[in-house]
Amino acid sequence: MNGGNIKLYPSNWLYNAGVVGLLRVLERSGKWINQNFFKFEESGEVIINIDELISNEEEIECDSKKFRISKLGFYWLLESWEQLVDKKESKDSDKKSSEKIKEVWGKLFNTWYRGFFNANTKYLFKPPERSKESKELIYQLDCFLKSFDGENFDGENICSFCSRKFNFAYKNVFTSEHSKFLGASKGVRGVPNSFWNFNPELYICNFCSFVLLNCHLAFTPLPDDSEIFINAPSFKVMYYLNKYVQSLPKDGKKIKHLLGMSLIEFSTKLKAQLGLWTSMNIEVVIKYKYKKDANKYEDKIDFFSLPAEIVSLLNDHEISSLIYQIGEFKVLDIVLDGKFNKLIEDAYRLMKILTKDQRSEADKEFLNEYFKKNQKDDERKKAVQNMLKLYALIEEKIRGNSLWKARS
Repeated sequence: MNGGNIKLYPSNWLYNAGVVGLLRVLERSGKWINQNFFKFEESGEVIINIDELISNEEEIECDSKKFRISKLGFYWLLESWEQLVDKKESKDSDKKSSEKIKEVWGKLFNTWYRGFFNANTKYLFKPPERSKESKELIYQLDCFLKSFDGENFDGENICSFCSRKFNFAYKNVFTSEHSKFLGASKGVRGVPNSFWNFNPELYICNFCSFVLLNCHLAFTPLPDDSEIFINAPSFKVMYYLNKYVQSLPKDGKKIKHLLGMSLIEFSTKLKAQLGLWTSMNIEVVIKYKYKKDANKYEDKIDFFSLPAEIVSLLNDHEISSLIYQIGEFKVLDIVLDGKFNKLIEDAYRLMKILTKDQRSEADKEFLNEYFKKNQKDDERKKAVQNMLKLYALIEEKIRGNSLWKARS
């Protein structure tokens, strides 16, 4: 930490997802406050500054009572509401902030981070009647967030996520309360957490705990009820790729299509290079429900990755632009699978069909199966010409690319 700035380094996928989710909160906060709270480093890190969001407060009114909490907590709850609560009616957006917070609180602490805070919204803006010491849950969250401001040493404990010693004041052993996917149950009756190098006690500081409480904001929901997060060795790459995935239509396309299209969007729209990150695989973390038995489902995590040499092709502006112009998932599939000779074979067959005066049923079926976007013959001929250009560009790229030379 330096003058309020915190430098965060890419780590395991769980921590990376938390950071990307936190960046979404900071981006939304910055738009409201007209300030940028984070800056990417080209070497992969991100520098954030949350001092202003912690020290400045937002007012929430509920049942004629007024509460003040840090802007960080306020915007985190509202961003979580945007992500987790179904919007059945347009008037939902006009709800009071206190109503939105009530709606999302249970989803956060009963579903995603069960037990980290009490999920009972009855005590969100009202303290328990039989307890004189407990405060409203909204204030408990605020106290937790404001603990990031100072140093709170707890013996010799070192955070297993950031390797720092301070801010140990609330639930500082990693359990299912931090992650229902990887954390084990705590307590005498629980299961000792040994997922990481068989370490029974994985210490986590307050700030890193909050980072993990942002994981739900990094995952993109798909129509089949699964969720995905794109993981990479650079926060800049992760931030933009996941942002593009969230903006793409989710109509049941394959995971590799979503990853491929997000890489193409990154290259063509940002006109940016992935740089040295193309030498490493970029992976998709997939969370889905696994049917354990007739009445029980469990959360499962799976991974899908694109080889570095494919990523390097999609990172090329000319190649990405051509794939984007063609706009056919058949062509994208060929590139993602690395079957480049098929571009020539299919282009030859397609052009032969398109120049015929009379087409057989098999010809029509092949055209209709291949072309979903391009419906007119002149559009299809243009697409075929671009397929030939695409093949030539890929061959040229492969000849000059050390990644492909190493592979062969």
